[in-house]
Amino acid sequence: MKKDVQKNLLRFILILCILGTISAVYLTYNHYASPDEGSFCDFGDTVSCSIVNTSKFSEIFNVPVAIFGLLWLSILFFMTVRAMNKGKEAFTALLLWSLAGLGFVIYFVIAEIILKAICSMCTLIHIIVLIVLGISVYLFMKNERKLTKKEIMIVVKAWAFVTIILMLLPILYFNIAVDNGQDYDAFAQCITDKEIQVYGSFRCGSCAKQRELFGDSFEHIIEIECHPQGENSQTELCLEKEIEGTPTWVLEPNGVEEDRHVGYMTIEKLEEFSGCKA
Repeated sequence: MKKDVQKNLLRFILILCILGTISAVYLTYNHYASPDEGSFCDFGDTVSCSIVNTSKFSEIFNVPVAIFGLLWLSILFFMTVRAMNKGKEAFTALLLWSLAGLGFVIYFVIAEIILKAICSMCTLIHIIVLIVLGISVYLFMKNERKLTKKEIMIVVKAWAFVTIILMLLPILYFNIAVDNGQDYDAFAQCITDKEIQVYGSFRCGSCAKQRELFGDSFEHIIEIECHPQGENSQTELCLEKEIEGTPTWVLEPNGVEEDRHVGYMTIEKLEEFSGCKA
């Protein structure tokens, strides 16, 4: 292969890395942003970054998938820079790393099928992964001398060590229990005692944020699943109650509705709505 063609393809991968990193940074921000903010790439229930990016599929081992995407892109960037100097050894690493990225693409596409929603910014990263995979295959196949199995294992071991360390860091960070002093057990139980329940959906990004707000204390809240594909779905009840959006908090002592609020609520708003103190 001509050196200039090789260099241009590797430079193109670097550009894709930068573009993908911008997308991944935004998706990380969107994952933690207040539900009231929404996203510029929300175009309804079918095309929505918020629905996909705050769903139960948006985290692996409690780590936002977008952060794993950032790490993947960062490692890809350094692999590509190395490939510009090292050649054949780095082409093998690029190919294997691209195949690993394909695994994440398959995971998220399956999640989008289940959620029946498409995240456009996620799709941009998926396209980048596929393009990089195609280029990596091309560079690997066009390399004049193939590596021996022993050489490939040396490459795999070297990059595997770095990758495992980098991937373990966020997993440890997001899974080490930190006492933030917030215990909403009594508050959540008070809400339930006041006969307030929330109507939600497993596809609802704001619902996911609402559960996250309470943490483990949310188990004391009565949540009714409205989506027909959700676990223990009670769609007919939601239709009967004329639930038009989720989450919807309904105050109905003795089965008689007195008040409702549609949308995400902060702890302060829930205190006002319920009369309970956090």
